[in-house]
Formats: sequence, structure tokens, C-alpha cells
Amino acid sequence: MKGLMYYMKFKRNIFTSLLIKHWIVFLLIIFMSLPAGACTIPIEVLGSCFVEELSPEQALVIVDSLPTCDGYVSHLYMKLQGAVVEGLRIDEIAIEARDVYFNPPVEWKEKLRPKEVSTVLFEARLLEEDVNNALKKYELKDKRWSNFKFDLRNGKVVAIAVYEQPLLLFKLNILAKLIGELEVVGGNKIYLKNCKLYADGFRLPEHATQELIEKVQPLLDFDKFIFPVQLDSVSNDDKSILIFTKDKPEPFESSFTWTYSSFSENAVSQSAHSCREPIHPES
Repeated sequence: MKGLMYYMKFKRNIFTSLLIKHWIVFLLIIFMSLPAGACTIPIEVLGSCFVEELSPEQALVIVDSLPTCDGYVSHLYMKLQGAVVEGLRIDEIAIEARDVYFNPPVEWKEKLRPKEVSTVLFEARLLEEDVNNALKKYELKDKRWSNFKFDLRNGKVVAIAVYEQPLLLFKLNILAKLIGELEVVGGNKIYLKNCKLYADGFRLPEHATQELIEKVQPLLDFDKFIFPVQLDSVSNDDKSILIFTKDKPEPFESSFTWTYSSFSENAVSQSAHSCREPIHPES
């Protein structure tokens, strides 16, 4: 039964992805053929491109006016639930951008990218659970590591795993434990700092710790993210990691909004949507 459910979900994801691609191409052909004076791009096209790029479970896109045919959007807000960045599920992403010049819309079916943007405000929340799920996938790639556990502890992160060291006649299992803190580096990367590394309870020397840590840095890299971000801070409590720019993105009232849900496979453009409502109501 589990295998059948997985197969059905796999087919559904493929179908949804193909449907989005064909929808983008169809709308671009229709609206790029309009006279220049009447040419704007539907918000559905822009929203579908974001969905194609980041595969969110739910999305809300707000613009103050429709994108022009040369790809200009003066004010944009986007909120995503369950988006995927570099293979890692991010529970929530919010972006506010101003004076965005995207690449020409005729290229959006291949990839949507801002060529110029005056301001990008960003915030994201990652759950401990999603980090652990990503580590389980890593275990499948490198059989030497097993029993990964990522633990958030109010300002510190703790990672525990078992490393299998092959020896001449047998294999030695070593319990590795890493304790550290998070920091922003270069404006778009999250690094570990102030790290302590233990092997079977014994702390490794500083130089050995740094040598090993450098191999896994950065923990998160937004360098190739769809929007250029200049991160200001990162923090964590015992359940999640929070990442911010200096100022936080805020939704705004507009008649041009678009919502999407992978659960219903429906995308809706609304002219009278309350933009300040969260995608998921707070409990």
C-alpha cells in the first residue's frame, strides 16, 4: 500500500510540473502576441514561474501592477510555504522586492531571473524536522555515516552521527558530536562558528575541528537563489532556524494577487484578496 501511495504521489508531482510548464508557455505565447501598447504579463505567469523554480506547497504572490512585457515589476511580495532550496525544504519564505527588472518574459519558460532590483527584503524559517529529513538523504549517499540527528538548542546547534571507520580486520563505529553556533557570512551564506567537535566523548584539537568544519561550509548558500539577498542575521530556538535581512518583508494591499496550493492543484488569481492573511492561519 505504501508503495502504491508513493507511486501515485510521484506521478502526481510529475503531472503537476508538466502542467505548470505548459501553462507558462501557453500564456506567454498569447500575451506576447498582443500589441505593444496593450502588453502586460498576467500575474499567473509570474506566479507559475516561481512555483516551477521553488516547488512550494503553497504560495501567495502580490504585485502592485501587472508585469510589463519587458519584465518590469515595481513592487512585489511573495510568501511561500514548504519551498525547496538546494534540496532542503524551507518551511516559510517571505520576500518583498522593489523596482525589479526580470529577464525578458519570452525567456521565463526556461528560467526566471531578476537582472536588476533596487531592494530585496527576505526572511525564512527552517524547521529542525526538515533538516533531519535532509540528513537522512545524505546517509543514503554516504554509507559511512548513519544515525544523523540535528538538534536545535536556543542559540546553538548540535549534530550527532555515527561514523564507520574500516580497519584491517573489522570496522570501528565512532560517535561524532558537533556543537556550534550559526552566523551570516558574505551576506548570502550561513556558516557554523565557535565549533567544538567530539569523537567518542573526547574533544578534538582546534585545528582538526576547523579542518573538518571547512569541508561542510557553508551550511546554507543563497548565492544562486532566485533573488539576490543581503542577509543580516540568523538565530535559532529549539525548533527552528530564522534568517532575516535588516528589514522584514511586509505584504501590501493590491488588486493583483495570486495564490497556489499543491494540495488542490489549483492556482487562483483574485482581485479582492486580503493580503495580510497568512497562508496558513496561525493556531
